[in-house]
Amino acid sequence: MMRDPSEIKHVCIHGHFYQPPRENPWLEEIEREDSAAPHHDWNERINAECYRANAAARVVDEKNRILNLYNNYGRLNFNFGPTLLNWLENHDPWVYRTILDADRESAARFGGHGNAIAQAYNHIIMPLANRRDKLTQVLWGIRDFSRRFGRHPEGMWLPETAVDRETLAIMADAGIKFTILSPSQAARWRFIGSGSDWTDASNGKIPTGRAYRCLCGRGKHIHLFFFDAAISRGIAFEQLLGHSSSLLSRMDAAFADRDRKPGEPWLVHTATDGESYGHHFKFGDMALAAAFEKMDQDPSTRIVNYATFLASFPVTAEVEIVENTAWSCAHGVGRWERDCGCHIGGGPGWHQRWRGPLRKALDQLRDTLARHYEHQMQPLCPDPWKARDEYIDAYLDQEHLLEAFIERHMRLSSDFSSIHRFLRLLEMQRHAMFMYTSCGWFFDDISGLESLLILRHAARAIHLAEETGAASPEAAFLHTLEQAHSNLPEHGNGADIYLNTVKPGILRKDRIAANYAIQSLAGSSRRRFSFFGCDVLPQQEEDLGRSPVPCRFGHVKIKAGRTLEEEDFLYAVLHFGGLDFRCSVKRYEDDSEFKSILKALQQAVEGHHTVLMVRILDERFGADYYSLHDVSRDLRTSIALQVSRKTFASFVELQRTLYQAHQPLLTSLRQWGIRIPADLRVAVRRVLTDEVKDLIRDIIKAENDASREEYDWQATDFSFRAHVSHLQSLIQDAKSWGTALQLEAASIDLGGALVEAFEQLDRRPSSRAAGRAVRLLDVCRVLGVTPELWKLQTLYFGMVRRGLTDPDWFAELLNARKFCGGLDKRLGCRFGEFLDALPESLSRDIVPLVSTKAVSRVP
Repeated sequence: MMRDPSEIKHVCIHGHFYQPPRENPWLEEIEREDSAAPHHDWNERINAECYRANAAARVVDEKNRILNLYNNYGRLNFNFGPTLLNWLENHDPWVYRTILDADRESAARFGGHGNAIAQAYNHIIMPLANRRDKLTQVLWGIRDFSRRFGRHPEGMWLPETAVDRETLAIMADAGIKFTILSPSQAARWRFIGSGSDWTDASNGKIPTGRAYRCLCGRGKHIHLFFFDAAISRGIAFEQLLGHSSSLLSRMDAAFADRDRKPGEPWLVHTATDGESYGHHFKFGDMALAAAFEKMDQDPSTRIVNYATFLASFPVTAEVEIVENTAWSCAHGVGRWERDCGCHIGGGPGWHQRWRGPLRKALDQLRDTLARHYEHQMQPLCPDPWKARDEYIDAYLDQEHLLEAFIERHMRLSSDFSSIHRFLRLLEMQRHAMFMYTSCGWFFDDISGLESLLILRHAARAIHLAEETGAASPEAAFLHTLEQAHSNLPEHGNGADIYLNTVKPGILRKDRIAANYAIQSLAGSSRRRFSFFGCDVLPQQEEDLGRSPVPCRFGHVKIKAGRTLEEEDFLYAVLHFGGLDFRCSVKRYEDDSEFKSILKALQQAVEGHHTVLMVRILDERFGADYYSLHDVSRDLRTSIALQVSRKTFASFVELQRTLYQAHQPLLTSLRQWGIRIPADLRVAVRRVLTDEVKDLIRDIIKAENDASREEYDWQATDFSFRAHVSHLQSLIQDAKSWGTALQLEAASIDLGGALVEAFEQLDRRPSSRAAGRAVRLLDVCRVLGVTPELWKLQTLYFGMVRRGLTDPDWFAELLNARKFCGGLDKRLGCRFGEFLDALPESLSRDIVPLVSTKAVSRVP
């Protein structure tokens, strides 16, 4: 007998997962962000703490042993910012695929209504945008979603839930059925039908358990869900994720207190930043998983997504909104245009008066760029704004869709030069929208990281306008930015920040050539390089030796990835030792110039004349040059480490020689109980650490030997046992010398090898893969290091779960139960218990008598 839908507790938990586009607009990569340490950048850190964690959230017992892994995206209603999904696709494909799979599986479970909804593309505050940008943001959000999830989105998240009727009408026109708002954004509501009076909804008084129809004008409507503010606030700010029982009890109370018509189905639903689950609150992902697991087991509860609830029950009420409002500002949308009083902290006396001039400067720049865009596009494209609306497809899949996009939007007479200009103008418009990303205003000072990000996009848009023939709008932009005063006197105002911090980071093609040249001389192999959104293609290069100073001269072609234009450069780079590089760059003219400069440099080298070499660079390239300071930050760090390793290699060898030469004396001191001097302990630590690293690499190499025969994962051969014995000896030596080994590099190497072993197990369990995993884990135990376990546990879980549906899955793995039991102990899991339902044949322990290698059992 089917239950009355009005008696079922329908639950929907929405997570808004988002990060601003952190990529440097010239590099198209995220540079190192020191505040995210120990991770490279904030995307990487939050991925580890939240996005990845929710893809395989841990459900644990009272001893924190992992009982199960839960893909929270399979139960969450969620949206991911498109720029964040693009980063995940490139930097963590497993998490990206898991998110897409969760939506596909939920759509199958709910009759085509998936958990994922779209987002206005790059998180601009829609009520503050002009109509043209609103339309592009909605269309780009839809197209990005459709490309990734394979279906048209039913819902769309509005950045900061900032809303006005014009935006809702644009969404409705585009086929969006619903969005999610805060209850404080409802003005009044009533039941649909004649005679129903309007009910005041100010101050969040609207009942939140139903969908509401909202008229947008021109006969259009969209549906609105108003989330439960109390529960959402508890999740986001009040430690409600401290334990799953707290979250569940609050939901039970909300359902019991529902304000509804008799027989009306009711939805208890929340909406918060998705980062609450693991990043803002450690273990929030685990609390959410435990709550979902308990709700799944409760017959009175049904976890749904918004689209399913909307499709399942008729909409009986309508609503009018409070326009120009958002969930994160108590003053409408003031947080993104004025000093409204909203802030997150800051120092005593801080203000946010800089927000107004920043918004004004960007609005003026946007309008200037729009006029330039229309004027320059007129001879190239019949409908410039339609081209911008559809550019997202070519941007996301340039390899397959760019050519068709160009054919569809450019006039037939277009040549290569026109195509390059056409694409530059479109890129200018993309950055003109990215410079409005909401985070630029959200925090407390214009000198903060998020404000710098949007100023970089403004600089890139200005750069592209200049390249396409515009009178530079930079001066007018800076004039307005001068009024945006920082709270930190050392930063001055917005114009100072732009000139001192943003503009020095601009990467024009000659600087890209210098980056390539310096890293090439520093020791990288010569080949095709792709970085900074460009391909650097070496045409002719000459290594002029290392005396009197290392010198390299060459001709490279640089091809811009987004705009396809190509440009040729000559470079000459000198290395004066240490980190002192000097690189001169000029545009390539012809081969005769190349040969003339090469001959002059060769003569200077033959004469052992360093000053003449520098003079040739000044005369033939000009007095301006690039140094390591002009290299992008991550590449600069890489070059510095590379040079340092070479420079200090002799010092390390000296330490090794010192240790070996005086080992008898050191041994005597140890025997007499005399502590060796600190400077000698440093040498001992270096030598023993290097020996351990080399030994670990030998062990990994032996385990990777594809020719190795393997019949029993519990067996070890002589080579492995000898390596382990040597390792134990080195560890004992270090203890006896009173020094601690530096094992970080060895731990990383072992962790990488273990991931490869577990990936092999996940593809198909075998005794060979199992033996490799067990032995490497044994080495970790001997060494006393714990590699990063998250991925190992996740891969292990996938292997076991697959065995429950495929009876032949463990056919090549002897004694699978014992193997999994051992992994459970090593990895802190209880996944082996899943195998209790499988046949006893998984306990067989038969070793074929074929191998002639010496083997022994691991105790």
